[in-house]
Amino acid sequence: MIYRNKTLIGDELKGADIKHEKFIKCKFNNVNLRFSSFKNCEFTSCDFSEVVFDSTSFVECRFPGSKLSNLDFSDVDFKNCDFFSSVIENSIYQKLKNGLQYHRKRLSLKDNIFKETDLKGTVFVKCELAGMDFGNSNLEAVVFEYCNLEKTNLSGSNIVGITFDNCDIKGTILDLNGFIHYGNSKGFVLEA
Repeated sequence: MIYRNKTLIGDELKGADIKHEKFIKCKFNNVNLRFSSFKNCEFTSCDFSEVVFDSTSFVECRFPGSKLSNLDFSDVDFKNCDFFSSVIENSIYQKLKNGLQYHRKRLSLKDNIFKETDLKGTVFVKCELAGMDFGNSNLEAVVFEYCNLEKTNLSGSNIVGITFDNCDIKGTILDLNGFIHYGNSKGFVLEA
């Protein structure tokens, strides 16, 4: 089924198990996705503003041109999802231990695609991101905290103001501009 230009509200999708559906230019404003799961769905140019996630899962879903900004993905599982050309600004990827609000456990995002994604101001906490491709993404003011970024591709990305706090960055790939921006942010000066 194809949902086009639909505004979804309230508990309309609460507890839903949705497979092989297409959502085009839909608004998920203030939608409760508690216990909802989506498999092989495509969300083209959709707006997920103020969505309530609670035990929500997305498996093999695509989000081309969609807006997933200002969201907390603590209680969302993403498996094999493609965020190519999405806008995910000022959001947080983390996994909280059950019943413990401030204790985090490792979150694997390795099988997801973030190439050419606008992630400005987004925070990744204790995420497994080794070998991923963030190429040509907007990573301005992104915070990686306790993440594994080993051999992750950041080339072509805007990394102005990026933070790597207690991360494994061995073999992380930067292009020359990224290398210069990162070095300057740490106080290094390039001598000609």
